[in-house]
Amino acid sequence: MLYVLLAAGVLTPGAITAWLLRHRGPGIALLAGAAATMAMPFLLISGMAAFPPLGIAAGAAASVAALSDYDSGKVWRATAWAALAAVAFACAGWSL
Repeated sequence: MLYVLLAAGVLTPGAITAWLLRHRGPGIALLAGAAATMAMPFLLISGMAAFPPLGIAAGAAASVAALSDYDSGKVWRATAWAALAAVAFACAGWSL
């Protein structure tokens, strides 16, 4: 359920942008929607660098998720969570 909510949160700005710009042509609408969707990770990383408690909270949550996935044997997913935790803690430490 969490993955569905995360995907909806990331894809919604792009879908709304594409819908609002559909009268300008499908090419412009798709490019704007893709740009809005790809901007979400940049905004999250910028937010963690600007507000360190957000980076610490995201890093702690990703660490717990990584440990849980390592325990259940999902190594690739756990490695992705561990990388996210490293990025979050790095952003938080960089701004402190």
